[in-house]
Amino acid sequence: MISFEHLEVRYGPTVALKGLTLDVEDGVVGLLGPNGAGKSTLLKALLGLLRPSAGAGQVLGVDLRAPEAAGLRARIGYMPEYDALIEDCSAFEQVAFWGELSGLRAEASRDRAHEVLHFVGLDESRYRNVSGYSTGMRQRVKLAQALVHSPELIFLDEPTNGLDPEGRKRMLDLVLKVRAELGTSVILASHLLEDVERVADQLIILDKGEIKAAGSMAGLRKMLARRFELRFLDPLTPEQEAKLPELGEVLHSRNGLMDIELPVADPILAFKWAQDAGATLVQLTPRHDRLDEVLIRALHGSPIPKSAEGRA
Repeated sequence: MISFEHLEVRYGPTVALKGLTLDVEDGVVGLLGPNGAGKSTLLKALLGLLRPSAGAGQVLGVDLRAPEAAGLRARIGYMPEYDALIEDCSAFEQVAFWGELSGLRAEASRDRAHEVLHFVGLDESRYRNVSGYSTGMRQRVKLAQALVHSPELIFLDEPTNGLDPEGRKRMLDLVLKVRAELGTSVILASHLLEDVERVADQLIILDKGEIKAAGSMAGLRKMLARRFELRFLDPLTPEQEAKLPELGEVLHSRNGLMDIELPVADPILAFKWAQDAGATLVQLTPRHDRLDEVLIRALHGSPIPKSAEGRA
């Protein structure tokens, strides 16, 4: 769906994206990172709104540097982070207008505006001026305009921005509905862990313009699952405890249970260590990381390979 190699974007002397290389499969992809990580810059570069300073990229098989790259915008929907709605126009007028800007004929654009406003749950309010809309309704108008021209791929930049818990749930349900019912691939940029965890089947973690980790959600968790809970038959002696750094880093120890991060993928080595140290290991339980732990480890912890399965 998307491929880029050594992609770099600069704002004058500032490097916003630093040589990104990644292949992204279709589906729902979470682009996760703190504010200022480069998420919006990456989306704009993939849309052709920012010209890469170096490197190469393809979106839906089209080279970003090719003359026909501008035509990608007819195949991609974009929901921006910031509100740019026309206050004294109705949702229907605006979505139909944006449909024409995306290349639809006027009549087809009006028909599609009715369809997508119904899809996002605004059919009964579509003739009201958006100046009277709630934040959640305004976000759904933005989603409708991203969908009006039946794109193959949509970019959603902080789609739950400013929403209360109920509004966030409704928006994320719509994201899942877009994929399930329309078959449209989604790139969702967010700094909210819960949003990405709820809807994404793939994850890209970006920070300071660099990819810190990328892969399937399940693959990343499996790759990062190096924490194990160990129980020994008898308390370790001081001499045995002194040898624990040979096994891994002790993260927590209480009531005979020890939480250890192993630097190797093979937990069987823990039994070999116990045998060599003269201890009896009776329990070894894997501890899988939650998404917030994945993010923290990627941003501040031990190095993580760029992909759990070779691709995002």
